[in-house]
Amino acid sequence: MELAQWLNERLKDRRDIVSQRIDQGKFACTVYYMAEAIDLEMLQTHVLRTLIAPYAGSDQARLSDILEHRSYFPTPYSLTRLPEAALEGLLNGQVVLCIDGETAGVLFPFKKTASRSVTVSENEKTIRGPKESFIEDIWTNLSLIRQRIKSDNLITETFTIGTESHTTVMLLYMKGRCDDELAGTIRSKLQGLKTDRLPGSSFLEEALDDRLASPFPKMLNTERPDVVVSSLYEGRIALLTDGSPSNLVAPATLLSFMQSAEDYYQRYFYSSWVRVLRYVFFGLSLILPSAYVAITTFHPEMLPYNLLISIASSRDIVPFPAIVEALIMEVTFEVMREAGQRIPTTIGQTISIVGAIVIGDAAVQAGIVSAPMVIIVALTGISSFIVPHFSMTLTVRFLRFVLVFISALFGLLGLLIGVFFIYIHLLSMDSFGTPYLSPFIPFKPEQMRDAAGRFPWTKWLGGKRT
Repeated sequence: MELAQWLNERLKDRRDIVSQRIDQGKFACTVYYMAEAIDLEMLQTHVLRTLIAPYAGSDQARLSDILEHRSYFPTPYSLTRLPEAALEGLLNGQVVLCIDGETAGVLFPFKKTASRSVTVSENEKTIRGPKESFIEDIWTNLSLIRQRIKSDNLITETFTIGTESHTTVMLLYMKGRCDDELAGTIRSKLQGLKTDRLPGSSFLEEALDDRLASPFPKMLNTERPDVVVSSLYEGRIALLTDGSPSNLVAPATLLSFMQSAEDYYQRYFYSSWVRVLRYVFFGLSLILPSAYVAITTFHPEMLPYNLLISIASSRDIVPFPAIVEALIMEVTFEVMREAGQRIPTTIGQTISIVGAIVIGDAAVQAGIVSAPMVIIVALTGISSFIVPHFSMTLTVRFLRFVLVFISALFGLLGLLIGVFFIYIHLLSMDSFGTPYLSPFIPFKPEQMRDAAGRFPWTKWLGGKRT
C-alpha cells in the first residue's frame, strides 16, 4: 500500500490535518501537515515552490534526486519507509511529502513551537550567579547547557517515551567522569519504561524510583542550567524532559538538597557558615514542635523554673492539650502557606504575612493557643524555608507531623525513637547506588571539601565535588 493511501485512511476524520495535492503529469505527490503547527513560509519557500517549478530532467531523475541523492530540495530532510514513523512525524509537527507510486515518505522539520523566552529562575534565585533558567522547550534547554560545556565528552542520548504523548527525554552525562554503570542503569530504566503518556519530569522521577514508600526524594530537580552543568562535571547524569522547565539530576544525596547555587558564587567562609546553619535549622524544624509537645506533656521538670512558670501561665487559659494546640497552629500555618502559593504573586506574600500576624494574635487573645506555641510554630516554619530545595522542604513538613503524634503518645522517648527510625531509614537508602548520607556515612575524606562546608576553589578546582 502506498504511503499516501495509508495516511488518507488513518487521517480521514482529522480536520486539523491539511493535505495539498500537486499534479505535474506523471509526477504527482501529496503534502501533509498540521494546520497552525508548521512554519508556512518555510513550507512555501523550500518545498511547494520547488515542486511547482519546471524540472528539466525526467521523472525518474527527479525521484532519484529526492530519494537517493537528497539534493532536490534546498533544505535538510529525512526519509522513512515506515508508515507509523511518517504518521508520528506528522503528528509531531513535521511536513510529510508522499510521492505517488512510492512507499517512502519525505519528512521536513518545519515545526513551529510556541515557547516562552529564557527568563530569571523564580524558585532558585541567586544574587551573583547567572539568571537564566530552563524553559519548556527541550532543545532550548540543551543549548543552554551546550553554551557552558563546549566539549565532545558531553554525551546526549535521546528517548521517546509514551505511546500517546511521544515525549522526548534526553539523558546527559560526561564521558570519563560519569560511572558507566550509573549511565547504563538509567538508560535501561528509560528503555523499559512503558506508559501511554509522560506529562513532565515529576512523572519521570516517580517512574525511575524503586522505593516510592520513602518520603525523601532521590533525584534533584532544578530549573537552573548552571546547577545541571556543575552536576555533570561531578560525574552525575541529567535528564531533560520536553515540556518541563524543571529537570532532574541523579544521584542525589541528603547533601545535595543542603547545597544552594548561591554557595558557589559567594566567599567560601560565608558559604560554609550558611551551610552549617542549614543543617542546624533543618534539624530544628524537624523536631522543635515535637520536643515542645513532649516536654510540656510528660517532662515539665526538664525546663528551668522561671521558663516553666512562664509557659504554665500562658497555657493556663488554653482549654486544649499541647498536641491539639500544636496541630491547630501547624495546620493553620500549612493552610496559609498553601494559600500564599495559590494567590497571585502581587498580593500572596502580603496576605500570608498579615494573616499569620492577625490569626496568631487573635488565637492568643482568645485563649485558643498559647504564645509559646505560636513562637515555636513560627520559628519552625521559618526554619524550614532555609532548605534550598522545595522537595526536601515537603519531606520535613510531612515528618514533622509524624513526630508530633509520636511525641504526644510517648514523650521524649517516642521522639528519640522516631528520629532513630528516620536515621535508620536514611542509612538504608541509596540513590542509584550512592549512599544517601554520603560522604558522611560512609565517611569519604576526599569529598569533605564540599560537604558541611566549602573549601576555597583553589583547593579542589578541577576535581569532583561530591
